[in-house]
Amino acid sequence: MPYKVLVADDDEGMRKSHGFALEVVTAIVEDEIAIVETATSVDTWQKMKTEQFHLIILDNDFKDAHLKGHLPGIALLQLARKEGPNRNTPIFFCSADAYDTLKAMVERFGGVYLSKVGYDIEKVAELFAEKLMKKK
Repeated sequence: MPYKVLVADDDEGMRKSHGFALEVVTAIVEDEIAIVETATSVDTWQKMKTEQFHLIILDNDFKDAHLKGHLPGIALLQLARKEGPNRNTPIFFCSADAYDTLKAMVERFGGVYLSKVGYDIEKVAELFAEKLMKKK
């Protein structure tokens, strides 16, 4: 059974970078990965509360404030820990916002903070693979 990963980011280039990292992960875990992509916080929350994932990669600053139900990524992380099928799913919080308070909040809610600045596909792939192998 393939791993199911949610990649939630409004930046298409970042979704592609995560996709490249997940391609590397397939070689490490020796299994397929089904990638589900979302580009708005509204769509992301809909997926997070209704579908079970092996891993979630979450952005903080979605550019969808015009949509009803818009939430920042940190709120999505908090909600996922309180309700729905992903309470224990490893969540990587990948953001360009490098505030110590944001990092502390991510860790407080059981997420792993990754900076978009200096994103290293091979290192990130190793981190993703490590979390996936613990889930199966």
